[in-house]
Amino acid sequence: MHLHGHTFQLDNDGARKDTVIVRPGQIVSFEFDADNPGQWLTHCHNAYHAARGMMGVFSYVR
Repeated sequence: MHLHGHTFQLDNDGARKDTVIVRPGQIVSFEFDADNPGQWLTHCHNAYHAARGMMGVFSYVR
């Protein structure tokens, strides 16, 4: 999954990224700084997954 407009950190490992592999049935938690308010697309990079609904809009205000 890819989150536009932000980077995030997985499990406090220090690496900041904007894309993470999520395997079937897996749950991924991450921390990020909500410092870029607006509407941001989140989606799978596999086009056939995105076409089947693995995309959405992540929105927040200041």
